[in-house]
Amino acid sequence: MKILLTNWCREWRGSEPQVLKPETLPLENQNIWFALVVSLGNGEYDELCLEFDTLEAKERIEGLICGTGNARRVGASPAVALCRLYRSGYEVYMQGRKSYFFLNPVPRPELFERRDLREYLAEFKPA
Repeated sequence: MKILLTNWCREWRGSEPQVLKPETLPLENQNIWFALVVSLGNGEYDELCLEFDTLEAKERIEGLICGTGNARRVGASPAVALCRLYRSGYEVYMQGRKSYFFLNPVPRPELFERRDLREYLAEFKPA
């Protein structure tokens, strides 16, 4: 089970401009799972877009987001549409009052076979 996680920080404080860097993460790795639990539990993310290789991976992350992360599913709204990682057709979850998670309801196993994700990155709206 793998996820492709793309993170966006709304108040970027880096010296260089922020760029999208999707990361492939194996959910079977206990260190990675622990880091996700802690990060979601502490509200570390502003925006996340998540892709999955299987429905099982999606269900596991959805359980984490709604359980430990205490997020709730919401519909599209003007605030959601302003998000950098917003994707039409993706499920939208809100954590607290400002964090948004976008989950693709359809697994995309082909993404996990690619070395070059430029085509995937082009699917996001420009900054």
